[in-house]
Amino acid sequence: MQQYDADDEPFSVREAAGPMKARVELGAFLTASVIGISLPVDAQTTRQSAAPTAAEQQEADYRVIAARCGTPAFEKGFFKHSRAAVAAGLVNKHRMPGDVEKSVEALRRSPFVLVATNADCPNQLAQLKELQKTRQEAIRTGRGRRP
Repeated sequence: MQQYDADDEPFSVREAAGPMKARVELGAFLTASVIGISLPVDAQTTRQSAAPTAAEQQEADYRVIAARCGTPAFEKGFFKHSRAAVAAGLVNKHRMPGDVEKSVEALRRSPFVLVATNADCPNQLAQLKELQKTRQEAIRTGRGRRP
């Protein structure tokens, strides 16, 4: 006659499952630790340069302000110049332009946060026009990063 424990399992079944279960758990732990150790250090840590910078947030804000305050033609022109500045490396010289462009697109905020009233628009547009002029000069003289 078999003896049963509190879980209504025969002692022989529980005793057989105990060591096997421990071996499986130990094997999974060892496998995970070996895989973790064998990965290169670069793969184990996150890239520091992947974080967006304040300049990228500012660029996203400029695009939102151009869309909120400018005419459709001004917005289109500013967006074109903004993309050229990103491609030239004027926004962030330490990251690839494609990564910076994706980051700028993802960082766009609500226009009502950036420009509270329409009365603020003339000052904002004047600032954006001045920024366009300085960037055009920088792109023309080649002061940006060239890959």
